[in-house]
Amino acid sequence: MTAIEDVSSFIVDTGLKLGADEIAAMTVRGISKQVRFANSEITVTQTWDETSAGILLKKDRRALVASVTDLSKEGLRKALRDLLHTARVMKPHESYAPLPEGPFKYQPIEGLYDKRVSQLGDEAVDYVEAAINSALASGGKRTAGTLLAKNTEYSLVTSKNVEATHRKTAVNLAVRCLANGESSGMGVACGTNLGDLNPEEAGEEAGRLAKMSLNPVAGKSGRYNVVLSRIASAVIFDIMAGMDSAFYVDYGRSSLVDRLGERMASEKLSICDDAQVKGGMGSTPFDDEGYPTGKTSIVEKGVLRSYLHNSFTAKKYQTRSTANAGWIDPHAWNIIVEGGEPSEEELLGEVKAGLYVNNITYVRFQDYRQGDFSAVVRDGVFAIEKGEITKAVKGLRLSENLIHVLQNITALSRDARQISHWWMEWDTPSVKTPLLSLRDIGFTVPTK
Repeated sequence: MTAIEDVSSFIVDTGLKLGADEIAAMTVRGISKQVRFANSEITVTQTWDETSAGILLKKDRRALVASVTDLSKEGLRKALRDLLHTARVMKPHESYAPLPEGPFKYQPIEGLYDKRVSQLGDEAVDYVEAAINSALASGGKRTAGTLLAKNTEYSLVTSKNVEATHRKTAVNLAVRCLANGESSGMGVACGTNLGDLNPEEAGEEAGRLAKMSLNPVAGKSGRYNVVLSRIASAVIFDIMAGMDSAFYVDYGRSSLVDRLGERMASEKLSICDDAQVKGGMGSTPFDDEGYPTGKTSIVEKGVLRSYLHNSFTAKKYQTRSTANAGWIDPHAWNIIVEGGEPSEEELLGEVKAGLYVNNITYVRFQDYRQGDFSAVVRDGVFAIEKGEITKAVKGLRLSENLIHVLQNITALSRDARQISHWWMEWDTPSVKTPLLSLRDIGFTVPTK
């Protein structure tokens, strides 16, 4: 079978014949082109064409999930038989919920598919070379990074009268630049179409920050007022989006447990998840259970308004699905952080003494429930004096608490921009965020 709609339909029809009570199949075909570069030279160009099927099978109030790459009819029959056999020895799901009854009406979303991305060939190398040249012209000495272009098609079929298809493209460029062994910068560009990709701008930002990072002074442990770039801010909100999943709340891997209705952040902070955003890298008309997607308010003026749910977590919390399935864990589609009033220059100008941080990496939690974490800051860390960046700083590590960070937001810049990069470890597809200004943020100096 080659058509993904045929694969999904075969799985559902065969699963029911074999004895499943309910079944859903999500078949995904992805064609990806990656260009990697290091030492300012292209090192690898690869193309993948992969098709896989996800299966959610329910039997006697038991629920099982599997991913299958053997899409032959016999391979799929074997996978279904194995799931039904496993169901016999499983316990019933403590929060069992049926699949939603369709059919549903899905709203089309603009700006998610660009034919030029799906047909991107050797010109991908031209985009990378433009980024490299821009970074070097801006003061960098060496560059590294990746360009990834994806064309993805989805077919969802369920035994509850859902048949839905969706396709989208995405392009993501990340550029890291070194001016010497310890002075680095990073720039990113991403979106769903080639018009979102500005390699010269991403390269220029990486090269400029690397050059600014020359001759750094050793940082001192303490508490600082801080401005986070969009790249760094996206890391913070990616974590928060992951922790807002009711799945992670339920088993304690979240700092948001028991905080619904509580003012747990600055009143300046408002966040929503919106799967219907035009040109959103995570936008989708339906979730993995077939529910039509929409917009969910997560934080409103500092108050936590909702967790993200699928049918199982909604049943446990006695609420409704927010159309964020994930068959196992609900997740965000596009996190949108509402911007504030000041421009970037005005926001920076309000900081009389502090730090500017361009990137946050290797975030590690000592206590997920309490929110205590530490992280490496890099790719542009600078002292701020009288509202201006003055010198590079090295040797600091962010040592903080997630809730404390959110509560100590003092301002957000006016303009938000869609960000996606490899340091967003909780895999939120995109975060649209402005710059953040924070007060009283802790940094330590690592000891050997």
